[in-house]
Amino acid sequence: MDSGQASLFRDSLQETSIGGWHVSGFYGNGKSAVVLPAVRGIEEGAIKVFHPELIERYGKEAQLQRIRRESSLVGASHPHLVRILDGGECAVTGHLYVVMERIPQRNLHQALADIPMDAVPKLMAQVASAARFLEDRGLAHRDIKPENIAVSDDFSHATLLDLGVLRPIGFSDLTDVSQRSFIGTLRYSSPEFLLRQEEDTIEGWRAVTFYQLGAVLHDLLMKRPLFHEYGEPFAGLVEAVKSVNPVVQADDARCVNLARRCLIKNPATRRQLVTWSDFSALDAPIDATAPATRDRIRERQKVLRASAEHAAQMSAYGEINVRGELQDVCNRLESRIATLMNDLACFPVRQVRSVKDVAQRRCTTFVSFERDVELGLHDKLCVLLDVELVDANNGSPIYRASSSAVLADREVEASDFAATAPFFSGDLPALLDDIALEEQFTGALDAAYLAEEQGRLPASGTVLRLTEGKA
Repeated sequence: MDSGQASLFRDSLQETSIGGWHVSGFYGNGKSAVVLPAVRGIEEGAIKVFHPELIERYGKEAQLQRIRRESSLVGASHPHLVRILDGGECAVTGHLYVVMERIPQRNLHQALADIPMDAVPKLMAQVASAARFLEDRGLAHRDIKPENIAVSDDFSHATLLDLGVLRPIGFSDLTDVSQRSFIGTLRYSSPEFLLRQEEDTIEGWRAVTFYQLGAVLHDLLMKRPLFHEYGEPFAGLVEAVKSVNPVVQADDARCVNLARRCLIKNPATRRQLVTWSDFSALDAPIDATAPATRDRIRERQKVLRASAEHAAQMSAYGEINVRGELQDVCNRLESRIATLMNDLACFPVRQVRSVKDVAQRRCTTFVSFERDVELGLHDKLCVLLDVELVDANNGSPIYRASSSAVLADREVEASDFAATAPFFSGDLPALLDDIALEEQFTGALDAAYLAEEQGRLPASGTVLRLTEGKA
């Protein structure tokens, strides 16, 4: 939603009632919604109303699912978590909305330069307590960042905001995978979260949360956004999140040490080095006894060793971890396909699965589109993408990609596809951005329609190969 759309949408909502809340005024807007002052009786709130375009793009049920997650916290109370007051679908207007308490304060990003260093430990302890409150209820915030934390004018009180991407832990959330390639904010995402490789467990999401809390702590200590020097180009920021150990320096050694531990790249190491009590301890007196001093020394040494090991892995990447590389290809290719399908908006519902063959240094992604008579597709359309790792290239792997497609009136096996046709050679970012990837899907759909028009649909129990030269 651009500024023009936001302005029109905002104006259309003025002096109306949504879910019993009277709307008047304007706070701001994001990519998908506008936020406005709202009143219900004597109760005041800030109502977030989702733009109809978002509903059309991602589906009404998917957005309602997210709203239900936020609404599950109605009545729940934590002093450092924004209160959710209401949410759902307006029976009169049809608008989807969430109402939260009004917090007329700056966020940490806006106030960063003004926050005194002695306020940092207490603020971080407060934000972490809100994140733990969510975890105790089986929820992961997933987008903890300075912009989503409000701070009082005297810098004594922080409030964690924006619960729009809450995720129930251990719940297979298909809408995230199929509708959006990435949930969260890249700059403040841990490497495993960026690559969608996080473990869907309490411990897995805790590792993501600890990283994001560490990123916020970095900003408070350094007075600048994490990886600010890698903002452009976009690929540079991606690589920084994956491989750069950020510099953290300040007079408060305890905060510096915790930030460094939180920002360790490996989530398993991160979980070993950070606990919830580390954040509450920030606001407690420093234990100056000899045993405590020795413990702090050991913690620092663990961080330094973990950072050194990561640096050594990156510098000696000529002999790459083939299994890890192929898993990365599968994850990023599936995410790219999800984004591409959303952008094209002309394909039926799909299922995606990937298979790795480490010995052959290749991975295969199968994309199966369900029959959809309304779209003119009377049989399943299946596209196979085969990606081969052909050269480690001193840590910048080179791949060769090929594809094949079939129409079928039954479930398709790998043996049903014709010999694949090469369509790309190069590195992974180029493959994910290359127009050739889009052409494999649009070409397959076009060939399926052509087969329909020419009466060449597959006979019962067979497939029709659509690969160039095979149809």
